[in-house]
Amino acid sequence: MADIQKRSWIAGATLLALLLAACSKDAASPATEPAAPAPAPAEAPAPPPAESLPAPDATEPAPSPAPEPPPPTEPSAVPKPTSVEPDLESMRAASPGAKMGVPVDLRYQFESNPLLGQPVVLHLAAVPRVAGTGLNVSIKAAEGLQVAAAPLQIQKAAATSAYRQQLSVTRLASGPENLRVLVTMELPEGKAFGYYTIPLSSGKTAQKQHSVKQR
Repeated sequence: MADIQKRSWIAGATLLALLLAACSKDAASPATEPAAPAPAPAEAPAPPPAESLPAPDATEPAPSPAPEPPPPTEPSAVPKPTSVEPDLESMRAASPGAKMGVPVDLRYQFESNPLLGQPVVLHLAAVPRVAGTGLNVSIKAAEGLQVAAAPLQIQKAAATSAYRQQLSVTRLASGPENLRVLVTMELPEGKAFGYYTIPLSSGKTAQKQHSVKQR
């Protein structure tokens, strides 16, 4: 009987020792370690500073833009005046008005036949018979008549001197048959004026006069 109790006591002591050892092992084991954080994503490499970039080749010229084509030129409706003036003797005298009060002779010459709708260059020459001031030669405006020229203005006009002017004249279908020219000049006794008539249908041209000289 004593042996049985002794063995039971030994078995109980052994079991208690095993339990104590197991408890001490669990207490000594560390707590569960947290999961390791995921690695951070790799950062993109920073761009190099502007100073480290290679400079463009300064010796290589930039391509030049293609030249633009010039705009189309339209034919001019006004003939270009010529630098050659006709001889005064070859020019025709314009017809003075009935009431002529200005002592000036007016001569004219067309460079070509004045045709309807076609501009033509007209040469004028005003020749005072006496000296005066404020000589003015202007074309009287009329419907159907286009004149491209400013009035001829002479501050001091000498006697027998020819004061010339070139102008472009275009006669339309509704235009007059004659060109009216107003001439004014200041004289010691006052201002004198007079109208002259130049026909637009049969005016003397420089081309005809040139052909007469060649004969």
